[in-house]
Amino acid sequence: MSRFLLLHCLILISLFIAAATANTSSTITDQDALLALKAHITHDPTNFLAKNWNTSTPVCNWTGVACEVHSQRVTVLNISSLNLTGTIPSQLGNLSSLQSLNLSFNRLFGSIPSAIFTTYTLKYVCLRGNQLSGTFPSFISNKSSLQHLDLSSNALSGEIRANICREIPREFGNLPELELMSLAANNLQ
Repeated sequence: MSRFLLLHCLILISLFIAAATANTSSTITDQDALLALKAHITHDPTNFLAKNWNTSTPVCNWTGVACEVHSQRVTVLNISSLNLTGTIPSQLGNLSSLQSLNLSFNRLFGSIPSAIFTTYTLKYVCLRGNQLSGTFPSFISNKSSLQHLDLSSNALSGEIRANICREIPREFGNLPELELMSLAANNLQ
């Protein structure tokens, strides 16, 4: 009986250690993704990121970041209206629990990385009022969880593929959860 109890306790301790290690690893992944974004910012006029994002503080306490309570994974990233200049790194796609991404009204330029839209949980994306360029990101058409997409007031160009949405018009694609899409003030066809 005591051997069985000892074995049971060892198994529980092993599971606890494994869970703690996995949670720490996930938190480090999220931290690395956000630090990659910070590194891609070339101008931060108010030193917002320098003051609020550093490794001496847990990621979930960083300004503009919200996390799920139990897993401590990043679910919301909102650093809008800060006049940040730079590019969006593909590492943001490593925020695997991200539900809401708002980088609007900054001075971000370059293309929109497709990796961002590989996150299964992503529902809200607002990149409005930046200087993003390149063709319209066709990979969005595979993002069935997306409910809100605002890419307006950028410098996107090219054609919008006919399969981007399932609703109006019917042949416009496959985004069954999409409730709002704004593409105004771009160079789209």
